[in-house]
Formats: sequence, C-alpha cells, structure tokens
Amino acid sequence: HLMEIFDSHLHLAGSRDLSKSFYSLVEDCQLADVRGGLIICMQDDPWDFEAVAELTSLNKDFRFAINPNLDESRRTLERVVGVGKRVGAAALKIHPRKQRINLQSKEVRFLLHLAKDLQLPVIICSFDDGSWSRIGLTSDQFIMLAEDFPDVNFLWAHAGGHNVLDFMFMARRVPNAFLDSSFTQSYFFKGTVLDDLNYATESLPSRFMFGTDFEQS
Repeated sequence: HLMEIFDSHLHLAGSRDLSKSFYSLVEDCQLADVRGGLIICMQDDPWDFEAVAELTSLNKDFRFAINPNLDESRRTLERVVGVGKRVGAAALKIHPRKQRINLQSKEVRFLLHLAKDLQLPVIICSFDDGSWSRIGLTSDQFIMLAEDFPDVNFLWAHAGGHNVLDFMFMARRVPNAFLDSSFTQSYFFKGTVLDDLNYATESLPSRFMFGTDFEQS
C-alpha cells in the first residue's frame, strides 16, 4: 500500500491561462504520484483567488490559501479575508520578504486576529535570502507570534531554509508551529543543509509536511 502524498506548497504558473495552469498542475501531480495539494494564491498572481476557488471546488484534492495585501485598510483586509473564508480558503499566507514587512508589525497582528476569529491557519515564508535585516525580520519573531496566538496554527514554509535546525528547535517549544520542506529541499543541492533537513524531519516528524514550491522551484 503506497502512502498518499499531499503537497503543502504549490503555485500556479502565471504565464498561462488559469484553467490551463490548474489542470496542468493537476496532471503534473498525478504523474508524480501526488494526490493533491495546497495552492498558494499570491497578490501578484494575474487572477483573483475567487477564480482559483471555483476550480478547486471541482477537484476536492486541491485547496488554496490567500495572501492578503497588508497595505490595504483594515476594513478592506477584513472584507477580503472574510470573502476568502466564504469561498473555501484553507489558510492565509504572509510573505515577509515580498510584502516588505516583519512579524512585529501592527498589520500582521491584525491579520492574526482575523485568522483566530475565522479559525484559519497561517503560512509564513521562513526562508532567509539575506534580506531579512532590511525589514527588521528575525527568527525569534516566528516563535513569539506563535506564543502570542496559541489558537492559530502556523506553517513555517521552507522550514527556515539554511536555519532549519533553529526552526525545528523553536517548533519543539510551541504546539501550534509546523514546518514544510518546500524549496529548501531543492535549493540546497550542496552543503550541509539537506543533512540538517533530514535530521530535523526525523527528529520532529509529527510537525513536518511535505512541500515542493512547484512551479516556482
């Protein structure tokens, strides 16, 4: 009996028609023996998440997450997140590097209150590409946020990148933090990071999810 694989971190190819991109992704997953996955809808996608919601409603093996624009007013943010929940969003996504924001910001904390009220998990990119210092982002902000919002489940996408061991040990300290292997497992094809990732997944298997970041990686 083969284990069914669910990919926790997928993207649609923005260079294609939405329908073609979605069904191409479904086909690629089937060829890789991946049963389904979570599609991350980003702010800069060339389509609205409502259109993705329509497609995933026809294929229950695929869910979607939304990446709200934190530069919008709180009223707009509350409306967008509410619409996302109503049309079936499975999670919210925060991308500190792309959104140029750290996890101590008032905007992030407001979004977390919405996530708590609507019982939505929150995915946060935890891959440090050298730009974190420019936005005042630090690793300890991830665990502090998890401690401040114990009723919200967090998925630290990319498992901290080259800081995977730090993120694994932080996840040990809070029950509501999870990690995925996306991007990190394919980006670091040399060096010790893959060994660290293997150790982390074996050390804390109940908190790790499989992810690829396909089609971006």
